Amino acid sequence: MKARLFLLLFLLLPLVVHADPVAIDGQSTIAYGIVATWALIMESGLVTAILYSSEILVMPAFFTLLLANVAVFLFAFLPLSTHVSLWILEPGVVLADAVAIKLIADAPFLHGTGVTWRRAFVASLIGNAASFFVGVLGSHEPWLDRSF
Repeated sequence: MKARLFLLLFLLLPLVVHADPVAIDGQSTIAYGIVATWALIMESGLVTAILYSSEILVMPAFFTLLLANVAVFLFAFLPLSTHVSLWILEPGVVLADAVAIKLIADAPFLHGTGVTWRRAFVASLIGNAASFFVGVLGSHEPWLDRSF
């Protein structure tokens, strides 16, 4: 029963969770850069806060997660956003972030105790949802979001 419920929730996930700021008006490159930067900082900060109880070094973990988020954003999200549907891309970004979180939390240079895959996935969901909301709010018209 639990497996079926988890599968159902997982399949409904794209309806409620989105990754990174895709709802930004592309007319202003500077505004897009500012909002994307704050979305990445927000996401990295939340994930670092979630991983804090695993006894990681906070500042190195934050900057490592920030670099990982920038890498996923630049090398996976942006290039694929014009070729792949957001319904496929968004869960893929969440999954890629979860893998990065798991690898970073288990890294010996952060002196952490590691995290489970479930915790890494939940941290990725929360971080990506927060970065999406920063993107929507940064568009100055969150009620007129037509990107979906």
